[in-house]
Amino acid sequence: MDQIVFTQPIGILAVIFMIPVFFLWLERKTKWKIFDYLPAIIWIFLTPIILSNLNIIPKSSPVYNTFKSFAVPIFIVLMLLDINIRESIKVAWRSAGVLIVGSIGIVVGLVISFALLKNGLPPDAWSGFGALAGSWIGGTGNLAAVAEGLRTPPEDVGMVVLVDNFVYIIYFPIILTCKRWAKWFNKFSRVSQKDIDHFNQEVADIEKKTHEVHFTDVITLVGFGFLVILVSKWLANYFPEFPPVFTDKTWFILLVTTFGILLSATPLKKLPGTEPISMTFVYIYMTMMGAQADLSQIGASVWFLVAGFICIAVHFVFVILSSRLFKIDVSMAAVASVAAVGGAASGPVAAGYHREELVPISIMLALIGYAIGNYLGVATAYLCHLFV
Repeated sequence: MDQIVFTQPIGILAVIFMIPVFFLWLERKTKWKIFDYLPAIIWIFLTPIILSNLNIIPKSSPVYNTFKSFAVPIFIVLMLLDINIRESIKVAWRSAGVLIVGSIGIVVGLVISFALLKNGLPPDAWSGFGALAGSWIGGTGNLAAVAEGLRTPPEDVGMVVLVDNFVYIIYFPIILTCKRWAKWFNKFSRVSQKDIDHFNQEVADIEKKTHEVHFTDVITLVGFGFLVILVSKWLANYFPEFPPVFTDKTWFILLVTTFGILLSATPLKKLPGTEPISMTFVYIYMTMMGAQADLSQIGASVWFLVAGFICIAVHFVFVILSSRLFKIDVSMAAVASVAAVGGAASGPVAAGYHREELVPISIMLALIGYAIGNYLGVATAYLCHLFV
């Protein structure tokens, strides 16, 4: 098919929006086993790649650029409004320490793997490694934010999504089964049952947001999102540029992240609706990135995959050593690791499998990951670029 089917903005948007609608509905309705191994986000990214390469929708359009210009910073702000760093550190500072050290392990692992495999990787792979660090330390929103800030090519984003999910298929069962290692691990980390019981007592009631969302909440959240965009764009002009990593766009994303964290200490934090609005923007963004990907450029994904496994191995070493440093048990180490790699979606699953009382802490730790994901993602890209 030589002529593109949908060229008008309304047609492109209809296709782009309905792709995540369909796969999220299919995953929820059918509960097919395949979604356990290839979650909806994979299909949401791959489908527009196929459609754009078949000329159903275009690979480039002003619609994509306009949407990304406001969607990315808004979902960063909304995502970070859920953070309660003070409460997280107060209740679980040791686990937060392991999370941070484990996140640094991801940075170190990716830099090592890039230095070893750079000859088999695309020229702009350093930015893809930054996006992968953002994805693992934070989540899909951080992946999108770092990729946008570093101008990561869409095909590299595709490789990041694939590596993220395929490595996770191997990683997550290990996190669940490590519960069997509790006896020797706890002995290694020098944690006593008294310490574990004391921590469980500290994990009391954690305040939760209401799920009832009013239109005033939505318009307030989006309004402040645009205000942050305006201020961040203005301030980004005053920061020095060190291309190709630190450009005005990179500073813009880091400023948005900083303002999002600062706003989480204001009454805006209590407004409901942050998660559904931000995740809507994230999924539409990933669909548009898929539409812009070139299938012929995804040949280097095998080296991205190898890099991912090297990175996870280094991450494990950092988690194990920091568990001894902070004296935490195997369950808390597992939860901290998932918070650094799996995020808020899978954190509660792992926590519930290990000890149900750890579920609130897993969410709080994952939100810290959201907060530091963009910073460490950019740092990873910078360090990888040193080897170019």
